[in-house]
Amino acid sequence: MKNYRRISAGLAMFTVVGSVLSSLLIIEIALRFLPVCSSMQKLPVDQHNPILRFPSNQRFTYAKGWNFEILNYGRFNNYGFVNNQDYQSNPEDLLLAVIGDSYVEALMVPYEQSLQGRLAELYKGKGKVYSFGISGSQLAQYVAMAEYVWREFHPQGLVFVIIGNDFDESLVQVRSGLHLFKRHSQDQSLSLIRTDYQPTVLETILKHSAVVRYLWSTVGVGDLTRLPQWFTRSEVLYVGNTSRDASLERVRDSRLVVDSFFSELSRRVELEPARIQFVVDGMRPQLYSPEDLLKAQGSYFDLIRQYFIETAILKGYEVIDLQSPFIARHDKDGARFEFPTDGHWNGLGHQVAADAVSASNLAKMVSTYPGPTAQTIR
Repeated sequence: MKNYRRISAGLAMFTVVGSVLSSLLIIEIALRFLPVCSSMQKLPVDQHNPILRFPSNQRFTYAKGWNFEILNYGRFNNYGFVNNQDYQSNPEDLLLAVIGDSYVEALMVPYEQSLQGRLAELYKGKGKVYSFGISGSQLAQYVAMAEYVWREFHPQGLVFVIIGNDFDESLVQVRSGLHLFKRHSQDQSLSLIRTDYQPTVLETILKHSAVVRYLWSTVGVGDLTRLPQWFTRSEVLYVGNTSRDASLERVRDSRLVVDSFFSELSRRVELEPARIQFVVDGMRPQLYSPEDLLKAQGSYFDLIRQYFIETAILKGYEVIDLQSPFIARHDKDGARFEFPTDGHWNGLGHQVAADAVSASNLAKMVSTYPGPTAQTIR
């Protein structure tokens, strides 16, 4: 009798497990016929490949939302960056290089609608515009990327896109990452360090599963807890894609990050400050309402973006603060610059940024560039 019960229980368990596995297999097959996010496996990072990139010459699908509300297709070029152009090492006609995180990677908008795509079209026939964007990057990684870009391509100008979580997330004690600032206990100064990256076997296997990619990347189960905070208007919990918490320690550490960023940048990139530009995001979504914008004053992003802008200007860099053009355009026709369910810039957000860059002093300098001269290098 006992053996019978054990056999029955075993058969029942086997049936349940088999049913679950069969269902997962059916779902896996079905999802492979839908535009689920591609497996975006990144290349290893080490002394031979010090910058995070994707495998070269591949097409990708980007989808966001359970019903694929945001859907885009694109390519990783010969250098492993999201761009419709293939890059050439040290081209004589490279006018601008655009550096940033997921806002420059811009998986969610067609290349032609992106900041770099619009600039590339603007300067078509005059020179090239390359872009170097990797999701999750921050100020520390921007420095490493800028050094790589300068050595490999020698652009006539650099454009950095700066957003709200670029500052304290550059610290090794705040988050994990490839390039981060590490504090020295002796004098509280920061140094730039690199942590090598090697994709694990499990990571590689999971990224080939359509079910995993649908849940994690397309539905975004890891980001769902932040959606209410991003779109909450009454509490203003988040400002500029980061917590509004402006504790003395957080602000102090972030100012130290800003100072270290500019120090490292001037040491690693041999461009005069006038040829380096920073495009700083506005305090979205609060800038759509005067009342919400008032509530956002004194928030972390409000304080740090002001410090970053003031420091950059004092050092001779050009700064584009997108807050004013965003507000002006919104007041004109009620336009918004992010997706309804995603805080990244939509095509219009990229257009406003591109219009501002194209009207800048840096744009005027590079648009009249006659060829390689000693004046572009310190």
